Amino acid sequence: MKLPVTLVVVLIALLLAGSCNKGPTGGIPFYLKMDTAVVVAPPHISASSNTQEIEDIWVAAGSNNLGAYELPCLFPVLMQDSIQFVINPGVWQSGQSATPVVYPLMNPDVFKIAATPGKTYTHVPTFTYKAGDTIMFNEDFEGGSDYNANMVSTKDSVKYGIYCGKITVGPNDSLVTACQQFYYGHNAPYILTPGQEIWVELDYKSDIPFWSGVIAHFNDNTTDSIQLLLLLPQTNWTKVYIKLSETVGQEGASTYNLYFQGLNPYGYGGGSAYLDNIRLIHLLN
Repeated sequence: MKLPVTLVVVLIALLLAGSCNKGPTGGIPFYLKMDTAVVVAPPHISASSNTQEIEDIWVAAGSNNLGAYELPCLFPVLMQDSIQFVINPGVWQSGQSATPVVYPLMNPDVFKIAATPGKTYTHVPTFTYKAGDTIMFNEDFEGGSDYNANMVSTKDSVKYGIYCGKITVGPNDSLVTACQQFYYGHNAPYILTPGQEIWVELDYKSDIPFWSGVIAHFNDNTTDSIQLLLLLPQTNWTKVYIKLSETVGQEGASTYNLYFQGLNPYGYGGGSAYLDNIRLIHLLN
């Protein structure tokens, strides 16, 4: 059976397109491998307090957005020769894997690769805190506790440094609240400005659930306690990033301070929550 001339021409064109249109590298990518990230400590933060939990990286190569990858990762790039990469750090907002975000308080890692198709390149993304960041406080409990008597400084279960904070809920307690009273030797609460990026970083392990929250103080001497995140028991030290920006914008209070509230739900016999490296940071606009 003879095919119409026009159909033959179309078939030939499709075959040529399929065999020749393989992109700038002939369809052969190179691969970029990243296992873990490094975060450089901000000024005045000790090495033992410099913890991080960069879960994801957000990648751009030249003008191309390559998407987000969970660490460790190995991904193909269909480019060659000199390529500039911009890698942004990703965290799980409030510790939830369903809400990955670019962490706005850190600078991206920018670097170049002279890439050859077919090869694999390894890079360790390194992130620094932005110059406009203001660290309101960094509570590492090495000099005692800046909270009320319900948060003690202890050597129990320490991973970072020598001391950590500890909230203990007894078997007959329903809850125990530790409220921040001081920071850098000054009385809390402290001023937070709506419209800024405001985050709390902290490390914890616990055998009880506990709330993290803030107390908003208003000019008429009233207060409002806002529960931010319920942290569930963890046998290993875990870092979380909690965004405060929306809370501060909604409350519009004059000042704020943090609190943590240990719980004793039905079926628990009490227990302890351990906290360390509690850091409040905001980015000046």
